[in-house]
Amino acid sequence: MLFLISSSPDTKEFKTAFNLAKRMNADVCLLQNAVYASRNSDDTTLYVMSDDIRLRGITENEISGRLIDYDRLVDLMTATDKVVGIF
Repeated sequence: MLFLISSSPDTKEFKTAFNLAKRMNADVCLLQNAVYASRNSDDTTLYVMSDDIRLRGITENEISGRLIDYDRLVDLMTATDKVVGIF
């Protein structure tokens, strides 16, 4: 299962989605404002959208997780059995 999370890390939606994904041992991809969470995490299992960190002035050295582009995201979504979007 793959969770796509775009909400800012300080929102209820983000916290609910992230905690649920972790309890389910699901993969997590952070996009849009959710990429800010990759700066405060030591979780290297996150996928983080490279375009979204650049648009927000975040450098690769500031994040944990695996940087991916939109082509890789499409690959992940087609390879998994379920995709859950939390916006």
